[in-house]
Amino acid sequence: MLASIAVRSASRRLCHPSIRYISSSTRNDLPAIGLLSDQDSQKHKIWTSALIPLVATTLALTSAVCTSKKPTLAEGIIEEVDDEEEESTKILNWSGTHSVELQPNTYHEPETINELIQLVSKAYQDGTHIRPVGSALSPNGLAFDSRGMVSLSNLDKIIDINKENMTVTVEAGARVSQVLDALRPHGLTLPNLASIAEQQIGGFVSVGAHGTGAAIPPCDEFVEELTIVTPSKHGTVNMTEESHGKLFKMARLGLGGLGILSEVTLKVIPAHNLVEQTIVMTRSEAKEKLSTLLKRHKHIRYMWIPYEDAVVVVTNDPENDLPLAMEAGTIVDDGKGGKKKIMTVKEIQPKHTKDEQLAPLRNLLRKLLANKQHNSLDDETINGMGFGDLRDVILASGNMLDPDHIKRVNKAEREFWMKAQGIEIAPSDQKLQFDCGGQQWVYEVCFPVGTYGRPNHKSIDFVEELLEEIESSGLPAPSPIEQRWSSGSTSPLSPASVGPRPHESYDSQNALFSWVGVIMYLPSEDMDPTGYRREFITQSFKEQYCKLVRKVGEKYGIMCHWAKLEVSSEADAGVAESVNDHFGQEVVDAFNAARAMYDPKGVLSSSLIDKVFGSSPSNE
Repeated sequence: MLASIAVRSASRRLCHPSIRYISSSTRNDLPAIGLLSDQDSQKHKIWTSALIPLVATTLALTSAVCTSKKPTLAEGIIEEVDDEEEESTKILNWSGTHSVELQPNTYHEPETINELIQLVSKAYQDGTHIRPVGSALSPNGLAFDSRGMVSLSNLDKIIDINKENMTVTVEAGARVSQVLDALRPHGLTLPNLASIAEQQIGGFVSVGAHGTGAAIPPCDEFVEELTIVTPSKHGTVNMTEESHGKLFKMARLGLGGLGILSEVTLKVIPAHNLVEQTIVMTRSEAKEKLSTLLKRHKHIRYMWIPYEDAVVVVTNDPENDLPLAMEAGTIVDDGKGGKKKIMTVKEIQPKHTKDEQLAPLRNLLRKLLANKQHNSLDDETINGMGFGDLRDVILASGNMLDPDHIKRVNKAEREFWMKAQGIEIAPSDQKLQFDCGGQQWVYEVCFPVGTYGRPNHKSIDFVEELLEEIESSGLPAPSPIEQRWSSGSTSPLSPASVGPRPHESYDSQNALFSWVGVIMYLPSEDMDPTGYRREFITQSFKEQYCKLVRKVGEKYGIMCHWAKLEVSSEADAGVAESVNDHFGQEVVDAFNAARAMYDPKGVLSSSLIDKVFGSSPSNE
């Protein structure tokens, strides 16, 4: 008997994380018959006319999981195969791009810290594998290892909130959203967020998650103190920078390779509202204004739309420090010798209704469906879809590797953003998260671009070169190419590492990094039951798009985000070596020395870590 279960650990609400749900108001009214999918590559004559169910499996899962067993992993799908008394476990990551099958008794979910300590101690004695996994959100399956895994989804307590020291201490299995909920009544929040708040804190810091803001570092820099449970003679180790120096900085972004994070203490800041302004610029405007925008706004991101002269610029600033770029408002003294603008309710009202904003996407979807023989998406269903759902269905209803289809979708998305321009005010923990879309391949790189006070031209040069290559070759690149910025990190393995700082300088204190991410969306398994479409898209993404990014980025000193690094196929040839070269022998040797100290038998390693850094050397 096979049972599929998935869960968001805070509320234990059962859902399917790999499928984008339609809005709750229309979900129960969706048809059980879906769209007729076109072939995804003209050179592959594989597709025959067949009905692809759009939501039948989604609805089936929603009802089936109500009678499932105890929820397990926070985000990945767990398939438990009942083989008499023993069960094997299969885990699928959020985007459905990687999976791992674990033999009976090799997947663990300790209920208490003591259980975790006992589990790690036994693994050390026996040499059995216990690779730590968080919410299974990493597109590359960084935490997956078929030899054995452990999830801290049950270890999610908020241990202490210290308003005097402005810190929060949590068990490492707590999700970012849980921590935000716990901080809110105290008038506190986290300094910055990645796009999704479903990460467990352990994974959040261990892979160097980042938000955006030229003066704000990646999230590992928020860690003030941590506790790791090591499979070594050292056992449980509590670390601060004062007590462990460089080892502390290595462990906070340790890729799960130095010990299993059990507790983390993070910096917090006062809770605040953010004013979010969304505007669409031409590419030349985005280039010309970047330096000013980086200094003027606390948070900023660019979303470049391939094949369209459009860059969606989203800025966020504290409500009490509104940006001078806003056109409307009353100018008043800010008490610091400058000026600021106060917005009125009238000024933040959207100029277009939601229906007007979504009209370009809805119209395109209706055109694409007009010639479909089996179309069961009526107007009521289409009108109930949000932006992300519409884009997913539009993309999947055509050939996702056809540049002309992608161009039509990107044009409709540009028209949507033109009508969605405006200003919104909301708490920071709401505005710093955003819709990343449905299942997708993601490749994100980071590279230095000068300093906060003196940003150089490389941010724009990189994207301009990438877009030129995309558009001249006809690569089917969907929107957006997302660009964010952060300051540097002192964690040696951070993609935004500024290295050791024996002597502080302006350049090290104010280092600026740009993060650029490219994507290709995937049809869900339910819309692609044979898997052929996903296979062709995956092949195109790795062999064309990722290679192109690496080719363009070679001279910029790019380093891939750890959660998106791939080293597992021929298309990834040379990537492990380039990563090793990027950090240099000193950092690689230091990480391996720490592994030898805290994981001498290599029970926490994964194939990715071993390919980049080599098998864990023993110190015993």
